Amino acid sequence: MLIVPLIDHIAGYSIDSDWFINLSDLDNAVSVGEGVKSALDYIRNSPLSSLTPNERKENAAWKKNTKYRSRVAFWKNNHYVRVKITEDNQYIIHSMKKSHKRQYAYDEIIKEFILFADADAEEIGKAVIESFIESERYYNMG
Repeated sequence: MLIVPLIDHIAGYSIDSDWFINLSDLDNAVSVGEGVKSALDYIRNSPLSSLTPNERKENAAWKKNTKYRSRVAFWKNNHYVRVKITEDNQYIIHSMKKSHKRQYAYDEIIKEFILFADADAEEIGKAVIESFIESERYYNMG
């Protein structure tokens, strides 16, 4: 499981951070939840990236940590779970369907969990794992 913080900017664009974590124990909810919490801590405490868009593309976590060499190949062969933090610190965790209109885009939610701000690593990890399972189930049925 590759966890990459995606930072949404007020200007309406998002960038992947240059920090990431690659987890191999996908059945360990605590480990997955701690990985998510580490990514959120990175977003809260990190300086803005000074990398150019081309440097970010070259240093993309998916490119360094997977067998895929193109963004589209990565998108076609992996599941996507998003963890969003609301202004009142709720965790919104959901798996998403790949868009049929645009490559490397996602549109509809497959499964969603909403957790309170005081959720522990295990609760977060369980929601992420269950979101992945639902995504796999959705694509295996189709």
